[in-house]
Amino acid sequence: MSAPQGRAQAFQVCARCGTRWAVGARPGTWCPRCHGVLLSPVSTRAPAQGRRNFRWVARPATSRSTSARATRTAAPTPTPHYESPPTWGLRDIPRDPAANRPVGRVEQYAAHAPLLVTVTAMLLLLAVFAEVFRYAILLYNRTRLVSPITLAASDALVYFAQVGGLVVGLFALIASACWLIEQRRLAFAAVGTTDPRSVRWMLLLSMLPLVRIVMPGVYLTEVVRLRGDSGADVHRERSLMGIWWGTWAASNALVIVQLLWNLQNTLQARADGVLLSAFVAAVAAGSAVLTLTVMRRFEGRTLRGSTVARPTRWVMATGNKATGSETTGSDRTPMDRPAEQEPEAVTAS
Repeated sequence: MSAPQGRAQAFQVCARCGTRWAVGARPGTWCPRCHGVLLSPVSTRAPAQGRRNFRWVARPATSRSTSARATRTAAPTPTPHYESPPTWGLRDIPRDPAANRPVGRVEQYAAHAPLLVTVTAMLLLLAVFAEVFRYAILLYNRTRLVSPITLAASDALVYFAQVGGLVVGLFALIASACWLIEQRRLAFAAVGTTDPRSVRWMLLLSMLPLVRIVMPGVYLTEVVRLRGDSGADVHRERSLMGIWWGTWAASNALVIVQLLWNLQNTLQARADGVLLSAFVAAVAAGSAVLTLTVMRRFEGRTLRGSTVARPTRWVMATGNKATGSETTGSDRTPMDRPAEQEPEAVTAS
C-alpha cells in the first residue's frame, strides 16, 4: 500500500546546508540547523540539489502586465571619463580644465609685470639713498678725509642700484607693455570685439626712447574708454591715469636732462649731478609706484594685491507684491486702487 499523497510528502530544502525538512502545518522560512533560507516546498520525488526552485521577477508598481508596458529605447550616453587623473587625499578638488589651456608669451610676461615693477621701485629707492649718501660724503670730504672703505661701499651701492635698476627696469618695461596688451585684449573681448592694433607695433612703440612717452598713455586711454562703455566707474581711473602719464613723461624727460648734464666736466657740475641723479631716481621710483597702482586699479585690487572690497549700495524696492490673479482697469473697484504706493522693503545691491 502506497503512502497517501498529501502535504506530509512535501519537504523544504535548506539553501545553505541542503538538509530536507518536512513541511508541517505551513511552510517554514529559516533552517532550524544553520539558519539558512528554506526553499519553497517540493515533492519527495525531487532530488535535494540545494538550489532555489524559483526566480524573482521585478515589476514596477504602476505596470499591470509586462505586455502592456511599452519598451523605451534609451538615447546613447557618452562614455564616463575623468577630466583629470584622480588623486587621493583629504581634499580631492578636481582640476579646472581652463587652467590647462596653452598660455602665450605675452600673457606670461604680463603676469610678472607687477613683481618686476615692484622690484624696480625698490631699486630706484635704493639708488636715491645711495646718491644722497654719496653727496653727504662729498660734503664731509670738504674739510676731512674719508675712509677708503666708506668710499668703496658708497661706490658699490651706487653701481648696484644703478645697474640693477637699469636691468630690472628694462624687463619691467617689457612686462608692463605685455600687461597693457593683455588688458586691451580683455577690454575689447568684454565688448565683443578684438583689438585692432598689432601686438608687435604696440610692443615696439612702447619701448622706443621718445615714442614711449606718448604711446602707452594713448593705449591706456583707449582701455579706459572701453571700460566706460561697459558701465565701470572710470572717473578715478581717468584721474589716476592723468597723474601717471604726467609722472611718466617727467621721468623720461629728466633722464634726458641728466644725460646732458653729465657732459659737463667741472667739479661743481659733478657734485650737482649727484643731487640731480637722486632727484631723477626719486621721480622714477614715484613713476614705478604709480605704474603699479594703475595695474592694481585695473585689476580690481589694492596696492598690496588684495581684492578691493566693494561697498554695499542700499536701494529702495518699489515693486508690487505678486498676487495670484491680475485685475484689469474695468474690473477694479475704487477700494482696489491704492492712494499712494509706498516702498515695501529695502534691498542691497
